[in-house]
Amino acid sequence: MRHNVWATGVLLLAGCGAALAQAPGADTIALRMQAHNAERTAALEGYQAERVYRVHYQGTGGEHEAEMHVRLEFRAPGAKHFVIESESGSKFLCDKVLKKLVESEEEAAGKAARLQLVLSPENYNLQLVGEETWNGVPAWVLQVEPKVADKFSHRGRVWISKDDYGLMRVVGEPAKSPSWFLSRAAFEYRYGREGGRFWLPMQNESSSHVRIGGEATLSIEYSGYQIETVAKEVAALRR
Repeated sequence: MRHNVWATGVLLLAGCGAALAQAPGADTIALRMQAHNAERTAALEGYQAERVYRVHYQGTGGEHEAEMHVRLEFRAPGAKHFVIESESGSKFLCDKVLKKLVESEEEAAGKAARLQLVLSPENYNLQLVGEETWNGVPAWVLQVEPKVADKFSHRGRVWISKDDYGLMRVVGEPAKSPSWFLSRAAFEYRYGREGGRFWLPMQNESSSHVRIGGEATLSIEYSGYQIETVAKEVAALRR
């Protein structure tokens, strides 16, 4: 019985190794992702979406939380218009944290977008570490390590869809602390396929340990996407 279990395990490992051996290399996967992203970007005219920002802090100052609902309108190539629909909870957190995130797209969704732009062999050491079905979609799993550590780069793992090379998930931590105020940070970004081909943010979660004491957790949930494609794309789909 033990021999059969051991043999089965060996066969499973051998099968996984053979599958990875036949897979494209990590650098190739990243370059194909960038090429597909360029095609998707060219086809996207704009979209509308709802966002819910939440922040929770617990530490020396007690426990505080806040929530903000925001409407987003995006027009290619990069025009974004935000409307704050409601806010609740700590006024300090709403004004000093959530509104700052809304005002500074660079700090909110911009981080996730930047990962797709810079995730290349030129900027990262990439290693294919496995294959996994995530949310029903087969994906390559890559271990990523920046060649130059700064507050805009990260280390961790990324999930890239095998059918259209879309970025599906990122789990990791900043390669360098983005602020003297934080001693440790971790994040997870999740994406979903909208409009049949566009991989857009669905949920961002990050947690940070504050040097003065306490833990801060931030989440952004995305929903209600209304996708607009460029006219030539619509015409091509009707043929």
